Amino acid sequence: MPSEAPHGTAAAMPPAAVSAGTAPARRAGLAQVLAPETARLYAMDWKAFAAWCKAADLAALPAAPATVAAFLTEAGKTVGAGALGRRAAAIGARHRQAGLPSPAADPAVRAILNAARWAATPRRPPPRRPAELLRMAAACPGDFAGLRDRALLLLTATGCFPRATLVGLDVEHVRFTATSVELGRHVPAADGDEHRVSVPRGATLASCPVQALQDWLRRSDTRFGPVFRKINRGGTIEQHRLGTDALRRILARRAPRRLRRTRKASA
Repeated sequence: MPSEAPHGTAAAMPPAAVSAGTAPARRAGLAQVLAPETARLYAMDWKAFAAWCKAADLAALPAAPATVAAFLTEAGKTVGAGALGRRAAAIGARHRQAGLPSPAADPAVRAILNAARWAATPRRPPPRRPAELLRMAAACPGDFAGLRDRALLLLTATGCFPRATLVGLDVEHVRFTATSVELGRHVPAADGDEHRVSVPRGATLASCPVQALQDWLRRSDTRFGPVFRKINRGGTIEQHRLGTDALRRILARRAPRRLRRTRKASA
């Protein structure tokens, strides 16, 4: 006589009975975990997916990753990245409720979601054109802040330096010649050369980054340490160097009001 399975186990239950009994329990358990509004939205998303699959004569449960990818690609034409991610999460949740692996974890599905998020990410405004930077530099006043900002703007207009490089310069990295200024760290490279950039003098004093830098260093009496330093509200030069975000703030402050309004409207 066959031995009896221990009471309370599913050993004697056919697989179909186990699946039928556990799926509702999983759905009920997940419903308790999800917030009511999230559960409602997931139900709507699943209903939309199931209807789309029925119209396309495709299986919704279990769904193939290619099916989910096609559904999300179609839905992405009318909904945003957030709603698209929620629909993928709803499909994955319904599969997990049924004890099935989530097709939303497939790389093809993740790629569609990542592309939607990337397309929805706000873009930074385009970099300022050199002519625009030259106009801004010409409008800088003759006080400490104006001299510093003018040198920064004209050096930026050369296109030779990232922001971090400019604000990271020390006086020890600066060497003036008759025709240029050499900027960079005195660190020998693998071939024995130094990592330095030579900036030639401009055609006019008003547009010359070399002269602007000389004027700033001389007037500020900066002989060592950071080239571009902070200036407090009282107009006193501090010993601390500018932060990496300082150039963005200077650009915003020195831009003409008309230009600021135009950029804000286009953002």
